[in-house]
Amino acid sequence: MADTRLNTTRFQDKNLTLYSFYNRIIVNCPNCQHSGEITTDLKTYHSSFNCYHCHHQIKLENKLFDLSIKVYCNTCANRINMTIPEVKTKKQAIKVKCPECGDTHSYHPTYTEYIGYIRYNTATDPFLGLELWYQAQFKDELFWAYNNEHLHYLEQYVVAKLRERNNPRYMTMVEKLPAFIKSAKNREGLLKLINKLKNKSLLKHTI
Repeated sequence: MADTRLNTTRFQDKNLTLYSFYNRIIVNCPNCQHSGEITTDLKTYHSSFNCYHCHHQIKLENKLFDLSIKVYCNTCANRINMTIPEVKTKKQAIKVKCPECGDTHSYHPTYTEYIGYIRYNTATDPFLGLELWYQAQFKDELFWAYNNEHLHYLEQYVVAKLRERNNPRYMTMVEKLPAFIKSAKNREGLLKLINKLKNKSLLKHTI
């Protein structure tokens, strides 16, 4: 079981990104507006939503492909190098017109697959675009989290008086946080808001 105790004096960045919390996201059910869960297998690229209250379900395959053609023209031997991003289905061959001689031939493409994110806005999940369960207005800003673990991680950051980096090779989630979350003057107000969101979770999940 993970240690959920808060260290009020020190926070060390674990080099997490938002992607670290993508496998399980709590959202509002579009059918009954109670809480539900989107689970995503980051290996098979499949997402599924299940409502805790009305058992409404949604399934989605998020798989996309980048299509690449790297060949020599069958007519003039000119090098053809092209990429088509975000292709939804694979084809064994596609017709390509040579930019040099103008002849068209069929070639076998290669595909690189990945998860396609919707990314409607920050207050929704990146797969189905459903409204996040953990969100609340803080002054003129919107505070949100994907799931319980994300919420707790933000709480650890907010409560700590000393925040330490961990020499990452990339921008971590906490480094990209908006200024209102990083501001020490908002610590008390944000902790009260986080506690309300945690209590909201307990009330709804037991229905």
